[in-house]
Amino acid sequence: MRMPIEERRAALVEATLAVVERDGLSGTSARTIVRQAGMPLGALHYAFDSLDGLLAAAVDAVTEQERLAVEHLMPAADTVEDRLEAGLAAYVDLLTSRPARELAFLELMLHASRARLAEPPAPGRYAPSYAVVEALLADAADRAGATWTTAPATLARHTVAMLDGITTTWLADHDTAAAHANARFLAASLAAHAHQEG
Repeated sequence: MRMPIEERRAALVEATLAVVERDGLSGTSARTIVRQAGMPLGALHYAFDSLDGLLAAAVDAVTEQERLAVEHLMPAADTVEDRLEAGLAAYVDLLTSRPARELAFLELMLHASRARLAEPPAPGRYAPSYAVVEALLADAADRAGATWTTAPATLARHTVAMLDGITTTWLADHDTAAAHANARFLAASLAAHAHQEG
């Protein structure tokens, strides 16, 4: 029985992440991906326009996995800062539990960035990350009965930039306490741009 196209895409994305986690981007090719997925080479080109299209889908998959993990663990706290602190702590926990997945994400992002070196300013592959963080910020404020005094889109960009820093420094030094401290600093910095009702 033929595998539905969405299942094929999902399997190829998961295979891509597994290969990049294990071998790094330099050890990743169309052949290693389809071998990991247990599919013929033609399956990749049936499901995606190109290898770069598959790599982009893998980046988006990690972004979505992170969103689900953080959203699930954000408590119904009284303040924006408490909600953000819990969500950012969940991100650090995810990073420390699956460092190879986060390293794979960074490698894929850098690959996408190299491909657009000569392009004009644009969010590029970070667009989904900005959108996810913006939605999480809006939800945190809404649930805490607060409003943002700075545009959530602006705060989302600051957040993504700082999360990349938290990620790369932890990958370099494995100092989990420092990563959690960075996350708390980020939560407090963001909360300074929220007006708590009542």
